[in-house]
Amino acid sequence: MRTTALIVAIVSLAGCANTGPVPIGKDAYTVSVRVPFSDPSGAKGDALKEANTFCISQGKRMLLQTQKSYECALHGGCGEAEITFLCLNENDPRYTAAYQVRKDNGVTAIENK
Repeated sequence: MRTTALIVAIVSLAGCANTGPVPIGKDAYTVSVRVPFSDPSGAKGDALKEANTFCISQGKRMLLQTQKSYECALHGGCGEAEITFLCLNENDPRYTAAYQVRKDNGVTAIENK
C-alpha cells in the first residue's frame, strides 16, 4: 500500500512542470506549464495567472503575444500551455494601442489551382 501511494505521489509531482517566466527579449517572456488532472484551458489559465503575477511584481502590465494549449501526450488527464507575453508600463504605446482583429478574422485560406 505504501509503495502504491509513493508511486502515485512521484508521478503526480513529475507531471507538474512549469518553466516560470523565462526572458526571451526586451520586456518579453515565455511561460510553459503542465497541469495534471486538468485540461488545456486549465493549463492556459495557470500560465496567464503566472504571467500576470510576474508583471505585477515589477509594477507593470501583462500583454499577451501568443498562446498554445493542448492535451498532454498522455491524451487526457493533463493539460499543457505555452504563452509569450510582454511586461509593459501602463502608458507604453504597445499596451495602450487598441486591439485590432485581422481583416481575415485570423483565417488563412490557400487556394489550389
